[in-house]
Amino acid sequence: MKPLLTALERTGQQIFDRPFMKVFLLGLLTTIGAIIISYLGANEIMKNVPGYQSDWQWWEDFINWIMGYVVDVAFFVILFFFFAPISTVFISIYLDDIIDCVEDRFYPDHKAGKRLGVGHLAFLATRLLFYIVILNILVIPLYIFFFWVPFFPLIVFYFLNSYLLGWGYYEMVAVRHLGIKEAGVHRKSIRGVILTAGLVMTILFMVPIVQLVVPILGAAMMCHLFHLSRYNYI
Repeated sequence: MKPLLTALERTGQQIFDRPFMKVFLLGLLTTIGAIIISYLGANEIMKNVPGYQSDWQWWEDFINWIMGYVVDVAFFVILFFFFAPISTVFISIYLDDIIDCVEDRFYPDHKAGKRLGVGHLAFLATRLLFYIVILNILVIPLYIFFFWVPFFPLIVFYFLNSYLLGWGYYEMVAVRHLGIKEAGVHRKSIRGVILTAGLVMTILFMVPIVQLVVPILGAAMMCHLFHLSRYNYI
């Protein structure tokens, strides 16, 4: 676990570096803008959905108000649980800057030969979003059937998302240096520490406010773990 502790320590040293703050502000504005547009769009769609009708006007108004309230609550509940991949997609646009900042300061002799670019990073982040959303939906029956088993739903939730976040963020860093197959081989050789790093990210994504900076911290942490394990850079 020494590489993970070192990665966390070094990431903490750069939290207020200019590139980190720049990505945080740009990513935050982009993410919030997308959420607002999605919310307004969902409300416009709901306006075209036929409402409940009754001979009693007060009852009709009450039921329609309840339905609108439920839709709003559902929107924000879904947003809470899937904020990790959603924010990753938008902040990924700027992750090259974060990784460059980390490598410039700590690993100047092993900098990546190329930046992935907005398109490639957006593709990797969108693919991560797809896997997280689909797989979390697919395991819902497990939560229902085994809700009586102590901590079982929590274990499944954290293990699944820790694996996906660890894999997704590691790949965004590693493919700058290695081919996709070689990156996969290297990830498997340190799967324990990558899974633990994914668990740290999953827990932080559950904390309001803090979750806003997790994509940045996650990318920096994975960059450190890649270099520390690949080049024994301690």
